[in-house]
Amino acid sequence: MTQYPHDEFDDVPEDGPRQGAHRGVRPTVRVGARELTAIVLAGVLTLGVGVFSFLNAPGEAAPAPGATSPGS
Repeated sequence: MTQYPHDEFDDVPEDGPRQGAHRGVRPTVRVGARELTAIVLAGVLTLGVGVFSFLNAPGEAAPAPGATSPGS
């Protein structure tokens, strides 16, 4: 195995106070009760509007009268 000369990075402590961008602590997502309530309420309202629209949609239209069939 190749031996590299000693440099400044060999003296950096593993658990030091500074952390690089590649191993920084991820910030926790902080969603309060109000935000969570708003998100859930928006989802329920959206689902309600979708169900209402689905149930009140007009049915399929009947074929036009006098339409010729292919065999006639």
